[in-house]
Amino acid sequence: MKKHLKVLAATVLAGLTLSACGADSGSSSSDEGATETATVKVGIVQLPIFAPIYVAEAKGYFDEAGLDVQLETVKSGQDAVPLASSGKLDVVAAGFSAGMFSAIATGLDIKVVASMGVSDGDTEKSPTDLVVSKAKVDSGDITSIADLKGKKIGAAGGAGGTGAFLLSLALEEEGLTINDVEIVNLGNPDMPTALANGSLDAGLISAPFSTMAIEDGTGVSMAVPPAGTSGTGMLYGGQFADTENAQKFFDAVARAAKDLQGEDRYSDENLKIIAEATGQTVEELTSVPLYTWMPNLEPLPEQLEGMEAVWMESGAIEYEEAIKQDTYIDSSFSEKTS
Repeated sequence: MKKHLKVLAATVLAGLTLSACGADSGSSSSDEGATETATVKVGIVQLPIFAPIYVAEAKGYFDEAGLDVQLETVKSGQDAVPLASSGKLDVVAAGFSAGMFSAIATGLDIKVVASMGVSDGDTEKSPTDLVVSKAKVDSGDITSIADLKGKKIGAAGGAGGTGAFLLSLALEEEGLTINDVEIVNLGNPDMPTALANGSLDAGLISAPFSTMAIEDGTGVSMAVPPAGTSGTGMLYGGQFADTENAQKFFDAVARAAKDLQGEDRYSDENLKIIAEATGQTVEELTSVPLYTWMPNLEPLPEQLEGMEAVWMESGAIEYEEAIKQDTYIDSSFSEKTS
């Protein structure tokens, strides 16, 4: 019954925002002979999916590049994008949303420069699952994705969030859109309870909460994102993107991404770094699957195009013509990194 979510006309990615260094990007030590350092302010959602940034910081890659990186936890990319555009943040690492596209459409000066965590397509151990109420499955009310029509489905961020896009990939396989279901804006921690008490029929849930719901018999996984799909990434503020430190920052993060390839992401050193950065124990972190990362963290234009199209169709985005991608996607940083 479980299958991969089918990627729309746009395959792969979904997620990414990152912004960059503004007025402080050229600040340096006043001590004569001291190594010059530039301050880079990074807004980041505190999740393992942004591990390359945490690993680069912990392993000293930013220091080696002459960067004083200041990480500031933000609630969401939508909250941080205006700060990046104004130069109050230099980089934002968060999930993509309809709000991000709407902000770009109004002229906010930001650039999508990288992808972050991507799904490996493992249907048995996925960081994100479409979890359906087991009670509904056992009763025969929901036996396939097609039966979700008209049902209440939880998605963090609501109809304009990354979860709604990932949900749309599963629905599209049965000829449905997110307009055919009732999307409920609910945080991941609250979805297992909502499935258990019947206030949700299904939910697009991230680990560890998806794992909890499946293992305790509350829900059944019916689909996972296909390999290469990502709902997160990095954005640069326009001011920072035009500085030499933008490439230095990118190279340091890409260097860390290379340290996280394959099973290396589960090394003791990397797990300890990620656990400490996200406020978890190593045991908690290893109990759920980690995402993977592209070695050069390249942005994924086709998938961004697909996200925008889904949100335009749902009404989460109100403008009528898609934004020209060369105005907000900059692949030059990933192309230049070694």
